[in-house]
Amino acid sequence: MHKPVLLEEVIKYLNPKPNENFIDATFGLGGHSLEILKYIKPNGKILALEWDPYLVEINKKRFMKNKNIILKNANYKNIKKVVREENFTQIKGVIFDLGISNWHYKKSKRGFSFQQNEFLDMRINPFEIKITAFEIINYFSKEKIAEILEKYGEERNANKIAEEIVRQRRIKKIETTKELSELILKIIPRKKKIHPATKTFMALRTYINKELENLEIGLKSAYDILKKDGRIVVITFQGLEDKVVKKVFKELKNKGAKILTKNVVRPSRKEILENPSARSAKLRAILKNDKKEE
Repeated sequence: MHKPVLLEEVIKYLNPKPNENFIDATFGLGGHSLEILKYIKPNGKILALEWDPYLVEINKKRFMKNKNIILKNANYKNIKKVVREENFTQIKGVIFDLGISNWHYKKSKRGFSFQQNEFLDMRINPFEIKITAFEIINYFSKEKIAEILEKYGEERNANKIAEEIVRQRRIKKIETTKELSELILKIIPRKKKIHPATKTFMALRTYINKELENLEIGLKSAYDILKKDGRIVVITFQGLEDKVVKKVFKELKNKGAKILTKNVVRPSRKEILENPSARSAKLRAILKNDKKEE
């Protein structure tokens, strides 16, 4: 199985011990959880949240016999609700590994990657989210499309791309990832290693799935359910996520929390060579130590 980014650092900052309970807020294919389990056996439990219902079904088969993992189809913004429903207590740590998994890019067939030729969907949970990237691209106003690309993708060419989308959709609806990425390539030459469509795809996915809004709710809720001296570890892959984490951690520090990562932790050169997608990863960690509890 693909090794998760910054795995050793996650274990270092979560500091799991035998029989402790943890939450994996972004379970994916379970890479972090499987490593944490090695440290919390025999009686430690992991409450695993995965928002994608199809990934949950895959994981149910994989972890059917594992009594230490409680797998729930839920978004981390609802972490308090799930904890209450499962009566999951004495939580020593929560891990957030943000973004989407390689499975989403390569196997979900929902149009997350411009390297595939798929319908423009981009919903992590198609049962809970109604709007698709297809609808945004083909029916939103030029101004709204530009706003989404700028706000959620920090795309400097947002207006230019939005204008070309509106021009093209008058001729024919833009239905696939290939059509959208080729449209962007026409107006923004490929000068660097990064594909010109990268920020547009990220912006659409982030907007559709309300990733930044859910992250803020999820982080604050995770802190509330931690026991004292519990820890939160977050791995981000883009600047907007990291801004949300820094903002929330600053607020929690004012409540008495201790920031464990004085400087942001990045992957080693060796890890980046082994896994180029790790290049943009940043890890931050915080310890619960409320003043009111001291």
